[in-house]
Amino acid sequence: MQFRRESQREREMLSSSSYSHHCARAHPPRPRPHKKQKSTVVKSKNAFHRRGVAVTAMGSGGMPAKDRKLRWSSDVDQWEKPDFTSANSDCIALNRNECLTVSVPATTANIGPGFDSLGFAVDLRNDVTVEFSPTGTFILELKGEGCDFLPRDETNAVIEAVKKGYRFQSNDKRELDVSALKFTSTNRIPPARGLGSSSAALVCGLAAGMTLAGSDVSTARARRDLLNLACEVEGHPDNVAPAIFGGFQIALSDENEWITSSVNIPEGMLCSLFIPDFHSLTSETRAALSDKLTQAEAVFNIGRTATLINAFNQSDFRLMKIGTQDIMHQHQRGDKQFGLDKIIAAAIGAGAHCCFLSGAGPTVLAMTGGDENGKIGDSTIAAITAERVAEAMSDAAKEFGVEGQALIVEPTMEGISAWIDVFDDGEDVVDMM
Repeated sequence: MQFRRESQREREMLSSSSYSHHCARAHPPRPRPHKKQKSTVVKSKNAFHRRGVAVTAMGSGGMPAKDRKLRWSSDVDQWEKPDFTSANSDCIALNRNECLTVSVPATTANIGPGFDSLGFAVDLRNDVTVEFSPTGTFILELKGEGCDFLPRDETNAVIEAVKKGYRFQSNDKRELDVSALKFTSTNRIPPARGLGSSSAALVCGLAAGMTLAGSDVSTARARRDLLNLACEVEGHPDNVAPAIFGGFQIALSDENEWITSSVNIPEGMLCSLFIPDFHSLTSETRAALSDKLTQAEAVFNIGRTATLINAFNQSDFRLMKIGTQDIMHQHQRGDKQFGLDKIIAAAIGAGAHCCFLSGAGPTVLAMTGGDENGKIGDSTIAAITAERVAEAMSDAAKEFGVEGQALIVEPTMEGISAWIDVFDDGEDVVDMM
């Protein structure tokens, strides 16, 4: 059996790597700038160091800017943002010798009993780049997952989100004209498999649009606005919160505000994924769930959710199996459809700490690794166990007649990231990687 292994990305440029069981490259590193530009990369800088101002507007849970009446430190450089009243069609915070990149991680949501409330990020990332088109016309280039069926025009979810983010950041004063822009969407997250692909597309697009309108997506205010915007579209925060902030997030709505709180992830944990070959739409699986719970069912999930949070915070692996049990949605979505109960039992039997349905499925995620101190140390047993668990999950699925692929990833604390590459015209391209 072949396994693909996702290693932790380098912090600076977020170059995603993937390895098979024999360490073969599964996808190339981030591509060089477009050859036709004949340019030299002179520097690479974070997008948020380049343009300074964010314009607060209303998200799904936030107050309108006019009601907040607050200023932030980033308001100091108001003159650096685009003039949204200008007739200039290039009303964006990007020069013609620059390329904006936004990178967002895959996420696993619910984590058993935490329906619509819990999620954490893993080191499998989608990237979107924006630059001026060399042909002067709209271009959307797709790479990786979903290239055979995702739209390549302005109806693509990423492009729609870019426009929404830009419109929000301009305080509804301006629509983004994409007719002269080139977008490259590199998709490593399998779509419609329960790994937050739609949330990654949404967050990537919104952040790109906000940045093009002069936002600093690293600031607390911008990320709050980004969370509000994303939740307005998604309706629930369990994927978008870790996609934005990274790590393990508890997220909920309270008094018209979206609240997030981080949870410890024990150091050295690995995630073994079994990804079935078929697609599953969240809207369809959600519609099949009951909208009522008995008191006993509610108590069951409340107790497991509390146990799960404590297990992660205390690095208590003994409690993770119990803490990820659920009575509300998991088995309704997977037992009869693809043998979820058998896959979970196989993972636990092979040495996993816990196993659960990732989001709405059909991906199943099992956690291995770490020790009582929350570290792997110098032992290879975590990697060996992760592969053994992935193989057991695949075998259990095959017995149920379900084919799929195994993938081993790591939880990541890295959420959304954005940077701008700057080129000198007229020179050869230099690879900065």
